[in-house]
Amino acid sequence: MDTALQGPAPVNGVTYKTNSDSGSLTGGTSLNSTFDMFLKLLTTQLKNQDPLNPTDNNEFVNQLTQFSQTEAALNTNTKLDSLIALQGNSQLSSALGYVGNVIKADSIVLNLDESGADIAYALTGNSAKTEIKIIDATGKTVRVLNGSLTAGQHEIHWDGNDESGNPLEKGLYGFAVVATDSDDKVIQTAQGIKGTVTGVQMSNGTVVLNLGEVEIPLENVQAVLQKPAAGSGSS
Repeated sequence: MDTALQGPAPVNGVTYKTNSDSGSLTGGTSLNSTFDMFLKLLTTQLKNQDPLNPTDNNEFVNQLTQFSQTEAALNTNTKLDSLIALQGNSQLSSALGYVGNVIKADSIVLNLDESGADIAYALTGNSAKTEIKIIDATGKTVRVLNGSLTAGQHEIHWDGNDESGNPLEKGLYGFAVVATDSDDKVIQTAQGIKGTVTGVQMSNGTVVLNLGEVEIPLENVQAVLQKPAAGSGSS
C-alpha cells in the first residue's frame, strides 16, 4: 500500500494494522503549544502601547475571551478525535474474529496461492453457456472455466493453471462471470470470492479484511462459513 501502516501489539497472536494518518479533525494542531507565545505577544503589546492611547479594556477582555473559546473548541475536537480513534480500534478488535474463518464476499479480484483460488457466483436464470474468465494484470484472458448452467448460487475452483495446463504466477487476478441463454442474451450474474481471512486493517476509516493479497471491505462480506478444521485446507 502507498501509506505506511503501523499497528498495535498482536492480539491473541494476530497482528493487525491501522493507518497511521487518522485524518485528525484538528490536523494535529493545538493552541496549547502556542499559549506561552500568545502571552508573550500580549505582554509585548501592553508594554509598547501608546500611554496616551492605551488598549481599551473591553478589547483586551475580548481578546482573552476569543482565545479561550478557540482553545475550548480545539480541545473538543481533540476529544472527538480520541473517540473516533477508540471507535476504530473497537471495530478492528471485533473484526479480529474473522481471522482464520472462511468467508464469501463480493469481489472482481481473486488471490491465487499454492492451493489455487475459489470463485463464488450466482445466476439469475438458467443459461445455455456460463464462462468464468480469468484475467491477468495485462488484461489478457489466461483461462476460461466452464460454469454451472442452472440458476442459483455456485462455486468453482481454479487450479491456477492456464489453458495449456501451465502453472501461473501466484498473486492477484481479475475475473468475470459471463452467462448467456439460448438466444445469446446475457443473463445477469453476481460474482465474488471465497477464502480464508488472513488479517484485518483500517483503510480510510473502513475495516478491511485480507484474503491473501485481496482487500475486502467488511461491508462486502456476504457469508461467514465455519472455520476450517486444524490441518485441513479451505475448499
